[in-house]
Amino acid sequence: MAGDLSLATATSLVFTSLGAFAIPLLCRPLRVPPAVGEILYGILVGPYLLHLVSVSRLISQLAELGMLLLMFTAGLEIDFRSLEEAGKGPVVQAAVRSVVVIVTAQVLAWVMGWPPFLGLVLGVISIGVLLGVLQELKMMKSSLGQELLLMGSLGEFFSIVIATGVNAHEEANGLNWAFLLQFSQLGLVFALAWVVLVVLRLSVWWKAEAFSRLVETHDSSEVGVRAGMALMFIFVAVASALHIEPILGAFMAGALFAFVFRDRGALELKFLSLGNGFFVPVFFIAVGLRFELPALWTSDFLLFFQMLGAVLITRLVPVFLFGGSGPQGWAGALLLSCPLTLMVVFADLGVRLELIASDFRSTLVLLAVSTSVLFPFIARALLSKSMTSTGTPFTN
Repeated sequence: MAGDLSLATATSLVFTSLGAFAIPLLCRPLRVPPAVGEILYGILVGPYLLHLVSVSRLISQLAELGMLLLMFTAGLEIDFRSLEEAGKGPVVQAAVRSVVVIVTAQVLAWVMGWPPFLGLVLGVISIGVLLGVLQELKMMKSSLGQELLLMGSLGEFFSIVIATGVNAHEEANGLNWAFLLQFSQLGLVFALAWVVLVVLRLSVWWKAEAFSRLVETHDSSEVGVRAGMALMFIFVAVASALHIEPILGAFMAGALFAFVFRDRGALELKFLSLGNGFFVPVFFIAVGLRFELPALWTSDFLLFFQMLGAVLITRLVPVFLFGGSGPQGWAGALLLSCPLTLMVVFADLGVRLELIASDFRSTLVLLAVSTSVLFPFIARALLSKSMTSTGTPFTN
């Protein structure tokens, strides 16, 4: 009923939607990722500055849906055709490098005396900012771009699986039989994914003409979008029922959809429009709304710069371990050092699981924003000097 929407909630929706509309227009000439601007906008209109928007139940639910759509589109952006064309060698190499990043982050966290979960957050890999820079420089199909996308995709998957394991550990209160049972339930999600994959592939093969409607450009019923959303919520519901982090379910649903429908055509753009058009911006604005601004003034800035260095070091280790050098090697490390989306998501997860203090979340959000502005700027400068080079940052 219309009367159930309070004036405060309605006002919050007005300013949230206005921000979602205007921020990308302001960020584009500055070459700043829209997500960064949306977080800063949330801080500006939030409870510590202008007091224009409050985190109501409706805003929280919209933000939660935005986070799920963000993870779904992350899985949807995996290019399985390129993975198959690359063969096992490059995939194994990219997987090893991703694991090196995650392990190095844990080692650094242990050396610095930080919580283990903080090591996971610092080692997380996400391809959101990376995609934007590669598209801007028209390097998506280059050897460097493909290698970075491969490593980023696998690293994103590993990060989400590890976060799921951490969630299972906390649910079971330690490493015990309950944890083994909880973590083994992750296998049920993968088993469901395999069954759905087989059914979908057989269905597409037998009923190719009927399933072609899913990827049609002009479909008044938007059956493809409805199918993708249904698949996402099925996996989110299964993950929630098994006490597994829902973001894994959303990510796997997107990856499954991408694997089955290789020629997605306009369908992928429709999902991106649905998510990036409103729900994902609401998620990032909500992150800004929850940003504890007073904690920033009392933050340990030495800790901030230590974590900034740790993020970059973890990405440089695989570069030098596997013979990378030159401007492209540094640029690749920098682009992998701005995991804006997952760092923010994992910071929220860590606070919710009480694995890190709330002041850590504010520092991590500041870190995510800083790396997403600073590192791509330096990477662009390095790549502009070597656009004619055909080498890759990790080749011998």
